[in-house]
Amino acid sequence: MLAATVQHKYTGEQITFIETAKETNGHHLLIEVTLPPNGEGPPLHCHDEFIEEFTILEGILTVTVGEQDYTLSAGQSIIAEQDIPHTFNNRHDEGVCFRVKLTPPSQFEESVRIHYGLMDDGLTNEQGVPKNIFHLILILKLQNTLITGKSLRMQRGLFSILVSVGKLFNVYKPLEKYTGKKIRI
Repeated sequence: MLAATVQHKYTGEQITFIETAKETNGHHLLIEVTLPPNGEGPPLHCHDEFIEEFTILEGILTVTVGEQDYTLSAGQSIIAEQDIPHTFNNRHDEGVCFRVKLTPPSQFEESVRIHYGLMDDGLTNEQGVPKNIFHLILILKLQNTLITGKSLRMQRGLFSILVSVGKLFNVYKPLEKYTGKKIRI
């Protein structure tokens, strides 16, 4: 059985899977994130397959949606629609706990489990970036993450080509130990 909570080895961020895609019949994924004081989130990015709804449980979280920063506290929510650049971070001296609902879920859970598993096994650099480019591209593709400021069309094309090459050379089979199942790509 897979752990309900995983932890980023370098930042201390914890993600707990509250409602998985399997449990919701593919409708959504609900995760709870604990970000330590002054904790950084991901770079500005977007998704074109799902929306994210952030709901703060305790503490204060800064969420950037589009070009606007929103400072949210317990009980407040915000939605990052498809194709809208967004990120989050904790700019405060206290930790923050929040939930994120991804609708539909994409393969976000699998991407997190692979990413954090690679960290635990020492297969990333000290920032948590996978050392193997095929692993990095697979993670980005599974979580439908596109980096803002770079051509989205070029990213999609590059991801598809590199994932196909990775499949051809059977690079992804060993990663199934992190997900407990075959990786669908």
